Amino acid sequence: MKNSIQHIQAFLAVARTGSFTKAANELHLSPSALTVQVQQLEDWLGVALLDRSPRHVSITAAGEAARAPMEKLLLDLDNIVTGSRDLAALRRGVVTIAALPSVCAGALPPALRLFRERYAGIEVRLHDVVAHRIHAQVRSGEVDFGLGVRARLSHGLDFVPVLNDRLCAFVPLEHPLARHRQLTLEQLAAQPIILTGRDSSVREHVDALFDQTRLTMNAGMEANYMSTVLALVRQGLGISVLPESAADSLEGLKRINIDHPGVNREIGLIRRSGMGLSPAAQQCFELLNTELPSRPPSRSLTLPVCPGVAR
Repeated sequence: MKNSIQHIQAFLAVARTGSFTKAANELHLSPSALTVQVQQLEDWLGVALLDRSPRHVSITAAGEAARAPMEKLLLDLDNIVTGSRDLAALRRGVVTIAALPSVCAGALPPALRLFRERYAGIEVRLHDVVAHRIHAQVRSGEVDFGLGVRARLSHGLDFVPVLNDRLCAFVPLEHPLARHRQLTLEQLAAQPIILTGRDSSVREHVDALFDQTRLTMNAGMEANYMSTVLALVRQGLGISVLPESAADSLEGLKRINIDHPGVNREIGLIRRSGMGLSPAAQQCFELLNTELPSRPPSRSLTLPVCPGVAR
């Protein structure tokens, strides 16, 4: 029924005040206009809500039964309107992001601190997961958007590059290669290489580098956690090729640049193609797209990382 909310408000005002005149004054209506609204509501419901006499107004049994549900309806509607306006004004909301563990511990926190300063009422939830899980969670809608690598990006996902993370060689300090300022893939191929797990984007990148250059990689050992890989390198069991952000400490290690253009990997924002974001998620997406590239690429991911699964 058209204007049903106003009609319900008219009935509840009469029920609360016990007077058409008082209710009309409260709602800034004429008594005749208020009477018409109540009558139209009764006609729509098919029951009398009020008993009227020249000196007295009382609520019928049907009116008493309808009163509480109508009050709840208006309260729920008011909460919906208030909540929607808060979301639109970025005063509240939740943003869920899936990101590589190195990004979660490096470049992302300073940008999120800025976001929190601007939008204190918005909660941010982080999923620090390996690359292929970022794609899956974005596609399923489990998260609003992701921050990961372009590799194996499937149809239906958009990628906006924001960071560059180089692969570097990590060798023990006493290793013969430690005297070099940079290394070639040919030099690395001659050494036993300690690899990350096969489900990590780092492993895919390293495998692809050696495949593309037709070099045979001397696979030594394998571990899921980059902290474990580096511990094995420190013990002289081999060398490794990892993101420059991998080591929280270079004690016992030397990090050496690799002379090959393919060692750079793009890290970017990932979202579902053609799908809109909530106001809060859209604002966070735009802030990260602006703030993350402003951090110097060579230092963007060099903060200590959590001892998590290889990314």
